[in-house]
Amino acid sequence: MNGSIAISVVVPFVLLVLWFLVSLKLAHRKDAELNQLLPETLSYKWGYFLGYSGVIGAAGIAVTAAAVLVAGLGGGWLLAVLAYALLFGLASYGVLMRRKWGWLFHIPLSLNPGLWAFNSVYASNRWQELARQG
Repeated sequence: MNGSIAISVVVPFVLLVLWFLVSLKLAHRKDAELNQLLPETLSYKWGYFLGYSGVIGAAGIAVTAAAVLVAGLGGGWLLAVLAYALLFGLASYGVLMRRKWGWLFHIPLSLNPGLWAFNSVYASNRWQELARQG
């Protein structure tokens, strides 16, 4: 197998696994803090995972798109990618901070009908708690 092809497959895979593992670790830690602060609340691991993975992913997309733009390799669509990364990153931050507006923007911006359904149910089950700090 050609070395450049192997690198173009292995490096993104390793980065995706690290992205997932870091988001998962941070979500578990943040949920434990929430449980200690507000023990009567429902677990929010999935919300924290979505928030962390969205913020990290949006930052990675923005940095990559900006690098491509600076290198002069991209077209006008890169500005749309940067705008999407900014909006999705802000929505993910809202989810991470347990804000209702974060969920309202994150769900449609996820661009995944399966996640739309699942996250709508998840967020609605925690809607009353989202107004509380934690």
